[in-house]
Amino acid sequence: MSVRTGALDRAQVESVLAEMGWCPSHARDSEYVRGKMAGVLARLPDRVRTEIASMDPVLITTFPHIWGLASFDRRQVLVLCLLGDDLEVVKQQCTQIAVTFPRTFARMLAGRPCEFDPHVEIHRFDGNILVARGVISSTSHVRFRRYLWSVRRRERVTLVVLSALFALSTGFALWFFLDFPGENWAYARGYLDRLASAVFTAALITFVNLVFEYRDWKGSAAVIEWNPPAG
Repeated sequence: MSVRTGALDRAQVESVLAEMGWCPSHARDSEYVRGKMAGVLARLPDRVRTEIASMDPVLITTFPHIWGLASFDRRQVLVLCLLGDDLEVVKQQCTQIAVTFPRTFARMLAGRPCEFDPHVEIHRFDGNILVARGVISSTSHVRFRRYLWSVRRRERVTLVVLSALFALSTGFALWFFLDFPGENWAYARGYLDRLASAVFTAALITFVNLVFEYRDWKGSAAVIEWNPPAG
């Protein structure tokens, strides 16, 4: 991940990273940090290792067992490189960075803005093979209908199925009530009534949970839409 920050010195960068809790508690020149730095660099492909090592990187850890490096290139862009063995955890950390880093950056540096490159890539560290690519996008303009349609596809299908079951069970219950009023059909009518009530309750709970999750999702300010690599 890369983020345009403008001209900053190393102390300012480290103050932002430390505020986010990303910097190890050990001194920068300690044996522990030097060993971790060497271990992280050793896992990178040769070309990437040489490029990042030349930028005087800062060792960071954003999550247990997720280590990485923060370094500047010559275009006043901060490059963030994370290493982890769990792809899903790395994806989650990338999203967390996209959400929290700009807020902390603006708070620590008197409102100065920063802007992420929208393109994010995850590579295998042992061969630099592209595993996943993503695009950082804002959530502020996304309506609930689009969120339900594009982001929560499985929940959308669940709501459709529950709504269909509710309509069918209610329709059959009404049909039995009107055309089969005798006691012989009382059990069937009661069963359909209970089924309709249960399905309606499940659909309502699902919908309410989605509304609250949508509010939290929209309040996160940014998400990463992941896709497998082309080809």
